[in-house]
Amino acid sequence: MTTPDSGAGNAPQDPTPDPGLTRVHVWRIQAVRDVLLILAVLAVLRLGYEMSAITVPLLIALGLAYLFEPVIAMMQARWRWRRTTAVSVILALFIGAVVLVVVPVSFVVIGQTASFVKNAASGKYADAFDKGLALLPEETRHDVESARDWLEETLPWSARIFGDDVPGPSPSPEPTTAGDPDTVAGAAATSAGVGETGGASSGDPMAGAATAIPDEAALQRLISAEVTRQLAAADRDPLAPLLDPSETAADDGRWSFGSSAVDVLGAGARRLWGLALGVIELGLLVFLVPFYFFFFAVSYPLVVRFVRELVPHEHRDEVFRLVEAMDRAVSGFVRGRLVISAILGTVFAIGWLIVGVPYSLALGLVVGIFCAVPYLSVVGVPVAIGLLMVDQVSLPEAERYAWWGILLWPTLVYGVGQTLDDWVLTPMIQGKATDLDPVSIVVAVLAGGSLAGVYGMLLAVPAAACVKILIREVVMPRIRAWSEGRARDPLPGG
Repeated sequence: MTTPDSGAGNAPQDPTPDPGLTRVHVWRIQAVRDVLLILAVLAVLRLGYEMSAITVPLLIALGLAYLFEPVIAMMQARWRWRRTTAVSVILALFIGAVVLVVVPVSFVVIGQTASFVKNAASGKYADAFDKGLALLPEETRHDVESARDWLEETLPWSARIFGDDVPGPSPSPEPTTAGDPDTVAGAAATSAGVGETGGASSGDPMAGAATAIPDEAALQRLISAEVTRQLAAADRDPLAPLLDPSETAADDGRWSFGSSAVDVLGAGARRLWGLALGVIELGLLVFLVPFYFFFFAVSYPLVVRFVRELVPHEHRDEVFRLVEAMDRAVSGFVRGRLVISAILGTVFAIGWLIVGVPYSLALGLVVGIFCAVPYLSVVGVPVAIGLLMVDQVSLPEAERYAWWGILLWPTLVYGVGQTLDDWVLTPMIQGKATDLDPVSIVVAVLAGGSLAGVYGMLLAVPAAACVKILIREVVMPRIRAWSEGRARDPLPGG
């Protein structure tokens, strides 16, 4: 006699029956799981941002391991090296390049940057800018002045470079005259002198000349007292009220020496502490990045295999196909742009050096870094023109470029570099890895910059390439099937 459950044709029953909605935990609902997953990802990103001192070296090392993976695989296949040997050789070559090339170039760049900052603080560029404006035609001069006004409104600190007054609160004259008897006397003498000048101007010409000297002396005393007060306010240690809450150095002369000593020691201690923290962070970055890179590069296949095993078996083929397409787009763009940036930075530095642009090495290096983002390198053209103009106005008039030469030669160097990028470097090195047209690249770069600044601009093109792959391979087939009546839900997973 057989039971209803026995027999070969009966399907096996689920040992865990559905408990019903009243006994289902909230995290077993699919919508709640999706929300919790998104929140977990955002929390991890936030935690990584807060722990940037730890995560930044990790991310840099992981990115380098990803970029050098094809080179390591090639070395293993061609020379039959072990993976540890290949990674050690790459790390040794990288450290040697840093010591022999990057460090000397960095010293030169730092020296040029320091010289630029010193000249800007001394007012050299402000005077040269005014002289350069006089060499331009009237229409061009008006456009340059409009651009300067816009730049000063956008970046107020740039007004100091152009020699313009930085807007700020007007100082009050009461504290100046209240505590300085000589200033009060000088002000009184000024008032009296003005009255005497007015009376004498109609009668005795010598009276006006006699009162001019007290007026000038009083004005000098007023300016000197105000400058002294402003400098004292700027240099005052913000910790001084905490050290002496009852009274400050400005209110009681007995504490002036002690407060000044505390100000000096406190400012010096803060600078030394900030310098020490900067050196420690730089040392950790220099040490941790190669350290992490070695272990990430050696264990990279194991990490990839572990991630592959996490993908559900029923979706594995489709996920692998999409990930491989995204990997080709991202790796092709990133590796290609890094090589192109290095080449274009060298081209710009040498070209601007030939046409006489000062600080060409530092400028070429910075513009080369900007080349990592398509079309962002154009910001180097006005800077190169401005530096060349400053250098030219300091030369004798017979040795200067014409005004059109100052505009033409730096722009021509940039045009040569950009043409080399568009017609030679990008087709040969990068190709059509991202499969994006120029308009899509520009829109993606602008959108990334508005959302996350420079980091958004760097990640915008790879992210746009991945989004395009998802739309083309996943979303559009579903929409076509829905429009043709072959599917009831156009959304992926519906």
